[in-house]
Amino acid sequence: MAELDGSTRRVDLGRGVVITAPGLRGRAALQEGALGGRSGEPERTTGAWDDALGRAGMRQLVAVEVEAAEAPGGAGGAGGEVRTGAGEPGLVLDVPDLGPTRGQVLLLVDEAGVPSWHYPEPAVGGAVDDASRGGAGNVRFVVPAAVATPRVEEGADAPVGDRSLITLIGKKILSVLVYPILDDLVGAAARVIAGRWESARRPTRLRDFGPAVYGTPATGDGFDTAGLTSGRALLFVHGTFATSHGSFGALPRATMEALATRYGGRVFALDHPSLSVDPTQNALELTRLVRAIGPDASVDLDVVCHSRGGLVARALAEVGAQSGGRVTVGRTVFVASPNSGTPLADGEHMGAWVDRMTALLNLVPPGPWTVVTDVLDGVLEVVKIIGQGALGGLPGLASMRPGGEFLGGIATAAPDPSRLYAIDADFEPTGSLATLWQFPESVLDKVFGDQANDGVVPSDGVGFVDGPLGFRVSEDQSLRLKSDAGTWHCSFFTQPRVAEALTTWLPG
Repeated sequence: MAELDGSTRRVDLGRGVVITAPGLRGRAALQEGALGGRSGEPERTTGAWDDALGRAGMRQLVAVEVEAAEAPGGAGGAGGEVRTGAGEPGLVLDVPDLGPTRGQVLLLVDEAGVPSWHYPEPAVGGAVDDASRGGAGNVRFVVPAAVATPRVEEGADAPVGDRSLITLIGKKILSVLVYPILDDLVGAAARVIAGRWESARRPTRLRDFGPAVYGTPATGDGFDTAGLTSGRALLFVHGTFATSHGSFGALPRATMEALATRYGGRVFALDHPSLSVDPTQNALELTRLVRAIGPDASVDLDVVCHSRGGLVARALAEVGAQSGGRVTVGRTVFVASPNSGTPLADGEHMGAWVDRMTALLNLVPPGPWTVVTDVLDGVLEVVKIIGQGALGGLPGLASMRPGGEFLGGIATAAPDPSRLYAIDADFEPTGSLATLWQFPESVLDKVFGDQANDGVVPSDGVGFVDGPLGFRVSEDQSLRLKSDAGTWHCSFFTQPRVAEALTTWLPG
């Protein structure tokens, strides 16, 4: 292992990899295994993480393990001029440039086990031995240098559970991942890149969501939609990155059986893209599928929607009202829906979003593993899009931006609040979750301030939209899961109170 002496000295680790770690004293070394794992040691990642990287076409180029302490004065002391984009003391990793058709991104897992994504610095010239610049043919990453300390509360479980995606804790690991940039997508807009992925992995389709199949992926056999026109039906709409079975699969079978009975078996879901198109386009696609049933076909719906799916439901009510009766929306249950937006959808905070989602997914909430793997696949796709510098055009994410164009224009009439229901949560991790919830307070302050939130969406914005065309869901038609429930954005449907609310509010 190479020695780090706290200076701005560039330390050659071999294979064209150079680290500069001002303010840190200790050791650094290249390691070959996943996240630096070595032969004879426990695996540092689970199969789910490795499989997700494989599906994303990502592989590890190098992994650097750092065991160091902050020198007197802290990281960035001892003449450390290196700073991250957020102004924090940083360390630098230079790795070989593999050319324009190979993108690179760095996954930092700090000593507390918290993962975060980092992207290459803009290319600059300069001498190879200049600690503030990368050498010719190099890709440069600057990441926070601070040494994190795992916080284990008295009586808490171990910091990382058996089902975590990343099982490492106690060391800082810098893992550089490489992925192909397809020739026909070089320089393409973000929506084009995301659209290519979603057309293959998240196509628009209606699927049967009855109690026998709701927890399994949709088959390619199609779904007989004609029965949906014979009476009121129940529609489930998933959120960003997700699938229907991944989002709602944790609901008890008894709940789904009760709902299927109430709706005469007319229970279905809309699988749809959530990055490359906005919610109005999703709603238009659903009305097109209804028209395909027959020349006079129409559907009368109640809707259960999660996250961004709430915006699809609101758009569907608007589009349905303009469709000549093709689609009529009755009761709508918003679960963690960003009806007033989420600050994570702001372009300035997109990196915070993927960091937060990656760390939350690594906490592995209770419920079906599909909710983790489905969302992780989407997160990795956005990581690649950010890495290609093509972030600017993701309509599906931009639709959730507070004060943005979509939220400002979604309503032409105020909805009837008597038909609206809302479920939100105030997420405050406990036990082993708390040991990994180590996001810097500065990041939390910038994104949510003092707002209660479920980790992704502000709690108060689920059942309330300000303005003359807004709405407020009444208290007796709302459910707030308090912080002691441990509910975060993707684990609502593991909660018995949520299942109870659905069977109370949806009479069929």
